[in-house]
Amino acid sequence: MASTAQSAPATGATNPSESDIYDRQIRLWGAEAQSKMASAKVLYINMSGISSEIMKNLILAGIRGAIADGRPYPDAVSETPSSFLPPHERLAEKKESDEPEAKRQKKMSVAKAMQPHVLELNPLLEECEINEEEIDSIPDEYFSKFDIVIASKMSLEQAIRISNATTKADGKFYFVHSFGFYACALIDLGVNHTFRKETGKDKLSDVMTISPYLSLDDMTKKDLSEVKDRWHKSGPPMIYTKYRTILNFLEQKKAYPTEETANEFVTLTKDFLKSQGLEEGYIGSDDDLKDLAKTANAEVSPVCAVIGGVIGNEVIKAISGKGEPANNMLLFDGTTGGCSVFTLK
Repeated sequence: MASTAQSAPATGATNPSESDIYDRQIRLWGAEAQSKMASAKVLYINMSGISSEIMKNLILAGIRGAIADGRPYPDAVSETPSSFLPPHERLAEKKESDEPEAKRQKKMSVAKAMQPHVLELNPLLEECEINEEEIDSIPDEYFSKFDIVIASKMSLEQAIRISNATTKADGKFYFVHSFGFYACALIDLGVNHTFRKETGKDKLSDVMTISPYLSLDDMTKKDLSEVKDRWHKSGPPMIYTKYRTILNFLEQKKAYPTEETANEFVTLTKDFLKSQGLEEGYIGSDDDLKDLAKTANAEVSPVCAVIGGVIGNEVIKAISGKGEPANNMLLFDGTTGGCSVFTLK
């Protein structure tokens, strides 16, 4: 169940010591934006390499965080790049141990293990709230109390439920995943999100709304054959298509594809692509699909760092309302270093 640290609640204003520490940010984004950041709270669900990088950036920026991750520690994050979880603490032991400490670690959740490291990163913030319940057991009302929710390592069905609960209360939802050298973020800022575009130095546009707006549910209901734009006239972006095939396998088998399930992934992916109006070989040959299965849940530290930095900046724009946000998908290709926005319409 959730446990919240008892400390003085954040107010909109920053005290002198905070002003000194966040001086560069205040000069960069302005005092009003920093005040909004100090009042905001971000929930991270099921920690991943990307969400760890986002959290690091936002905690250092003075934005309070909470973690909902009841998965067992260290097994659930034994291969996850994370500056919050030092390797010597989280390498999963394969053999049984009678040491009391080892027994304690096996019963610890990821959220509990991360909590002291988050506080250590920025002691000015209150102790990080944690929730160790199973995701499906957490009610919608819990998600609705956060300004931002960043989710990883879950099914599309779970993500849609949480996104709907978050945006219904005017929160913003980010669904992030990396696989090998690639990463994808699906973003639902809610129908009521407003912002002011930067039009020049110290100049902002009138208040604008997201257009076109699609909820996460509506985004993923679109057949892939309909996902096109001026740069993708023949079909959807490869990275997004690959991500959808991974999510499809996760939905069907309740697990990510692996080297051991590569043949099954090939079969399910071909059927899925045809059901979406695409050729079964749209994202490659059988061997290409088997390679994708091997890396479907593999996290590469530099990829997580880059896309985590980009999304962290997007979160700050969403909180402050300053700057045009990405609408509604971010795609990162680590083989080229390119990060692009694709808007589902």
